[in-house]
Amino acid sequence: QKQKNIAGALAFWMANASELLNFIKQDRDLSRITLDAQDVLAHLVQMAFKYLVHCLQSELNNYMPAFLDDPEENSLQRPKIDDVLHTLTGAMSLLRRCRVNAALTIQLFSQLFHFINMWLFNRLVTDPESGLCSHYWGAIIRQQLGHVEAWAEKQGLELAADCHLSRIVQATTLLTMDKYSAEDIPTVNSTCFKLNSLQLQALLQNYHCAPDEPFVPADLIENVVAVAENTADELARSDGREVQLEEDPDLQLPFLLPEDGYSCDVVRNIPNGLQEFLDPLCQRGFCRLIPHARSPGTWTIYFEGADYESHLLRESTELAQPLRKEPEIITVTLKKQNGMGLSIVAAKGAGQDKL
Repeated sequence: QKQKNIAGALAFWMANASELLNFIKQDRDLSRITLDAQDVLAHLVQMAFKYLVHCLQSELNNYMPAFLDDPEENSLQRPKIDDVLHTLTGAMSLLRRCRVNAALTIQLFSQLFHFINMWLFNRLVTDPESGLCSHYWGAIIRQQLGHVEAWAEKQGLELAADCHLSRIVQATTLLTMDKYSAEDIPTVNSTCFKLNSLQLQALLQNYHCAPDEPFVPADLIENVVAVAENTADELARSDGREVQLEEDPDLQLPFLLPEDGYSCDVVRNIPNGLQEFLDPLCQRGFCRLIPHARSPGTWTIYFEGADYESHLLRESTELAQPLRKEPEIITVTLKKQNGMGLSIVAAKGAGQDKL
């Protein structure tokens, strides 16, 4: 609670609490006697995740006006899209530094992408006097979203971005596409299939035509809305969702604790610095280190389903094999054909400037 506004502390405890929870849940002996502790840790991970999302959303909120930055005004004091990308990069660096589980990272960025989607979409549909529902602003917002999508692709988060930015992306597509005749109705509905009838109606009725642009016919709006009532609205109701104009501030997805992808799956032997880190605890009598000469080096050896006996058998077999006293000699023949072989010998070594 005291650190709920400190992103670094939240990421640190979320990562470590989830690792510890996985460790005792998977342990064949500890899992049965630590059920209460597992519940406490699971709640701790979920609360740390919740506070971290709020923390990062608050930081992101400071730079959201960058999406509505008019390129013709050149205001130096308004946030820029680089500020948004810098915030996302900082969040990713923090999670990687704390070794947060990849599945938790994806869930967290899904929340951030949804926040961007919600913030922009709700401004389009709730403020008709802003003039944002126009071809001009649709193109600007779409271009700015493209920077976020490109960033997400570099981070391996393109699927999360595509899913949670879909409504604002489809809204900007609607603003910039042809919607002037009955022939455009099927294209509008098939392209903007994520938008419900209320959202389509608001975007089309609030649309500000450019001086050289045709008006959006009223019968086109009625037909597009009617199709959405039978498709997008029905789909929402079948999923138990209410058909509403605004995007919900909260992403309606349950928090999921990852089943795998933890550090213990990849760590081998004793990591550098672990003994020094534990020394103060050992000196106070909280724990002690006992050498295990026959340890196979894996951290999951006592997990449910791990085959400890096969590790010992394999180790015994390897120890029983006689060691070679001399290294094995291998003969390598290089065929020069008609050349002198200079392409083989005249090569720079690593870190050398000259041959």
